[in-house]
Amino acid sequence: MQQSKLINLLKILPIKELNQFKDYIFSPYFNKNKKIRALYELLLIQAPAFDHLSLKKQRLYPLLFGQQPFNELQINNVISDLLQLLYGFLAQQNIERQTLLKKFHCLNELIEREEIQHTDRISKSYTQVLEKKSLRNFQYHFHKKQLNEQLVRHRLTTSMRTRDQSLQEHSNSLDLYYFGNKLRIACDMTSRNIVTQANYDCQHLDYLLQCYEDQQQVYQNEPCITVYYKALKMIREGTANTYYDLKNFISEHLSLFPNEELRILYVYLQNFCIRKSNSGQSQYYRELRDLYDIILEKGIIFKNGYLSQWAYKNIVTLGLRMRDYEWTEEVIHRFKKRLLPEEQNNGETYNLAALYYARSEYKKALRQLHNVEFIDTSYHTGAKIIQLKSYYELDETEALYALIEAFKKYVLRNKEIAAYRKKANANFLRVVKKVYQLKINAHRLPTAAFRKKQQSIELLLGQLDPIANKDWVSEVFGVIDSRGR
Repeated sequence: MQQSKLINLLKILPIKELNQFKDYIFSPYFNKNKKIRALYELLLIQAPAFDHLSLKKQRLYPLLFGQQPFNELQINNVISDLLQLLYGFLAQQNIERQTLLKKFHCLNELIEREEIQHTDRISKSYTQVLEKKSLRNFQYHFHKKQLNEQLVRHRLTTSMRTRDQSLQEHSNSLDLYYFGNKLRIACDMTSRNIVTQANYDCQHLDYLLQCYEDQQQVYQNEPCITVYYKALKMIREGTANTYYDLKNFISEHLSLFPNEELRILYVYLQNFCIRKSNSGQSQYYRELRDLYDIILEKGIIFKNGYLSQWAYKNIVTLGLRMRDYEWTEEVIHRFKKRLLPEEQNNGETYNLAALYYARSEYKKALRQLHNVEFIDTSYHTGAKIIQLKSYYELDETEALYALIEAFKKYVLRNKEIAAYRKKANANFLRVVKKVYQLKINAHRLPTAAFRKKQQSIELLLGQLDPIANKDWVSEVFGVIDSRGR
């Protein structure tokens, strides 16, 4: 029961929503089954962990069914019914947040019942709410289309002989919604094609692009279309001009788009900078940092008020690559509290260790990671690599060799690590051991023997693919090569 779908879903709900769910299932409109109510009360006692032994089915059964012999099918049905109610509750939570959606369904029902007086009142309210919203993204045109679609239905029965402006507006809104959404999807497809070579095909795209270019004076006043036209152009062409054109346009129209949409648009800008940086144009690291500064300052990067631990790590990694250690340390401390509470300790510990290593404070990096065991495989492997690099720099031979062997076993045995990452890390450990052996023995080897081992490692670096941290391996190997041999 503790690992059931029901329990796993309940675990992600905050206490406030767990209590709201209780109100939901105790409402006779949604649920009249007393056993479902009783089951949830028993579960709620163990919130938020839901891991107590009292939640075993065999222990719950007599509390629900009395002295009856244990019947697993019977209790499974109650659990399943409670899960279905939880799905309904989550749907209801979503509906409650969407004022326009509620008005649409109300309007739809009133028209169906031919309640003309109420229909006029709700349609006027629908229009007022829609126009008060500052957002003008593709969803705005979707809601406008929905409203006008209902008004057309309504006026078919009340004013058939007069010109109905809602019919024209319905058509216009549909065109704008389709156009903006189609370009948005095209950006997603084109971006994914670059990364995964998925060969997505966005049909009619060339025709739409030609429409935009032919009627630019009209469409440039529609931000929801122009922003994706510019984004698609940047993704396709990959030029500095298209990048700055999109960046400036977004900056000038921030208030017109919701944060979830802005996050994706900024990801396109970030991916552009990353590709340019990876091709050797290091000035784009500064651009990437500027983008992070914007989305942190404006709150765009936060989801439900929290910063993703992976976004936090990516920002720190960028600061380290730029060697801007002061800015990086400020980010680590300033935004630690914006992580989920359960992620704050690991996030700060790992990223501070990475910062200390980058500053060549190897002992401090090791102390930071001492006695900390990361459950997440990404953090765990990252921490072990920081430790290994620190041992390498400090010439802690025994500790380095012991860590290589322990790390190798962890990588090979851990089922959560993807095959590609297993291979990359295994190759890294194989190479780094040979590089370290050459490092500590370089001064004792005759020149010919040194050159032979050096060439052997160069050959291995060329043959093995992939290799985790290959840049670092190449760098430390190059230092050995420059020691007057």
